[in-house]
Amino acid sequence: MNKIDYSVYLVTDRDILQSRDLCEAVEESILGGATVVQLREKYISFEEFVKLGKKLHKITQKYNIPLIINDNVDVAIEVGAEGVHVGQGDEELSKVRAKIGDKIIGVSVENVEEALIAQEGGADYLGIGSIFYTGSKKDINIPIGLEGLKKIVESVNIPNVAIGGIHLDNVREVMKTKTDGVAVISEILGKEDIREATAILKNYVKEGIEMNNFAKVISEIREKKPIVYQITNTVTINDCANVTLAIGASPIMSFCEDELEDVLSFASALVINIGTMDKSMRKIVVKASKIANTLGKPVILDPVGAGATQARKELVEKLLEKVKFAVIKGNVAEIKAIYGMKNESNRGVDSVESSDNIEEIAKELAIKYNCVIAATGKVDLVTDGKRVAKIENGDIVLGSVTGTGCMTGALIGSACGATEDYFTGAITMISTMGIAGEKAKLQGNGNGNFRQIIMDTVYQMNEEEFLNSAKIRVE
Repeated sequence: MNKIDYSVYLVTDRDILQSRDLCEAVEESILGGATVVQLREKYISFEEFVKLGKKLHKITQKYNIPLIINDNVDVAIEVGAEGVHVGQGDEELSKVRAKIGDKIIGVSVENVEEALIAQEGGADYLGIGSIFYTGSKKDINIPIGLEGLKKIVESVNIPNVAIGGIHLDNVREVMKTKTDGVAVISEILGKEDIREATAILKNYVKEGIEMNNFAKVISEIREKKPIVYQITNTVTINDCANVTLAIGASPIMSFCEDELEDVLSFASALVINIGTMDKSMRKIVVKASKIANTLGKPVILDPVGAGATQARKELVEKLLEKVKFAVIKGNVAEIKAIYGMKNESNRGVDSVESSDNIEEIAKELAIKYNCVIAATGKVDLVTDGKRVAKIENGDIVLGSVTGTGCMTGALIGSACGATEDYFTGAITMISTMGIAGEKAKLQGNGNGNFRQIIMDTVYQMNEEEFLNSAKIRVE
């Protein structure tokens, strides 16, 4: 079996089902998105347990879903299940491993000490909890809560799932701890439509995992400190350099043709911004981009005012013809201009935006140029041609500070220099700038002050702040 997806971990309980058939219920849950099934039986004989396990195993095997047996190694062996889950009061982990070989072993833990012992003892995953009070276990101590969960998750490097009292109204907060998934009983088996209940829960968990991946980009930038070479707008060059430093990357701002190869040899990414285009820039950006491509460095294009003049149109067309971009980021009007649509509302850097059909346009461009397209507007949109993310962070105050779009391009360059997942990196940085705009609106009293707050917010951004503030939907 390939790498296990622990995101939606179903634990069985026939009492909750009442008269409904367990195997049918489990199959409905799998069809709804359950990724692991644990058969939990406390009060039946060994023979009955094995019989039920074999019947259920036929179903889980049909969908290539691992079946885990709770608390009974001998049943797991007899059934041929993919693994077993044991508690602190059950058989020692070393003895379980000796019996079960290379099958999956999960261990219940409720504190960091137990978690580390289980990890060092060879557990494949941890069941952490109980997080909240639950009616399924009568013998639990005081729930460990979200803080307890977070401490354990941060202390181990093996997969883990949170268990105990998890429902739709708290699962988002649970996932912010960066656990790999949730183990539930009643939230699935207690619902009338089991398939639908599982699908809804899975979407919540998937959303949480995606948000964690977005937040992780911030830490990756600060850890790797990528060098971001920027040939950018001279009006905003200082702000672009400073925001690059604020997010934890290192800027190089140069327009010297003679040092292109030297700089790009050690740079992590290249950002091209044509905001203050001149004859010299037209030559250097093409050359720099081609060198970056040869060296395998990601290139980010900010086609400022792409449809405003014939010269800008020609330069963008040349770049698209000769350069492979990682990300193309522009406002709606600029993205439409690239697509080739007439857009009379395009007035350069302060373009009036109409979002009609922008999703379809962006997806087509992403496929055509094999890159990530980011279209900023009232609702920012990022796509790789398959996935679409919509970001609702931001405020109109961003438009009162020159260069916030250019700074966003610098941030995207920083992310692309730290991660190869350019889709995720672009989303994280656009959301980060949006969060900064929201804080500027709340705390600022003029565009000079706005600029300071924006820069400070980026400087102070961390995973926790991002998770608490980001408004992102991935479709």
